[in-house]
Amino acid sequence: MSDIHARLDALESREQIRQLVARHALALDSRDLETLVDLYVEDVQTSDGRIGRDALATSFDVSLRRYEVTFHLIGNHLIDLLDADHATGLLYCRPEYQVGDLWIVMPLQYRDRYERHRGRWYFRSRSVHAFYAADIRENPAAVPGRFHFPGAPVVPAAELPELWPSWRAFWASELS
Repeated sequence: MSDIHARLDALESREQIRQLVARHALALDSRDLETLVDLYVEDVQTSDGRIGRDALATSFDVSLRRYEVTFHLIGNHLIDLLDADHATGLLYCRPEYQVGDLWIVMPLQYRDRYERHRGRWYFRSRSVHAFYAADIRENPAAVPGRFHFPGAPVVPAAELPELWPSWRAFWASELS
């Protein structure tokens, strides 16, 4: 592949991955499970170890029924192409969830792995790491552990920014 073709493929790959992420947010919020699971590789592994899109659809179905309304606003998205058919990504997202009479805001970061099959990009996996979770009427700093999300099935606690080694090192060091 010539340099110009490789550069064009990289640009197109990044755009296709951005569209993949946007379609994921829309499919979640519109409860379009068929579209949602079609964004993943055929042999996707669920968090409980089951394999395949049918298992993933069941997992999403159970999870999404806990919320009456969801809203996923996606933001910063870093995409690293590892080779022609594999990439990783870090995506900031600010989802909101209606849980009974609560309106939970939970800024988070997705850590993604992407694969291209037959010219199309898919999710291989996604992991989720929250900054906080709180009802819109609560101050997240006043919530124990910065995490108030009754029945949260995927994210059990706030992990960021403490998860970042650079963040921990910054606060562990003395002021220069």
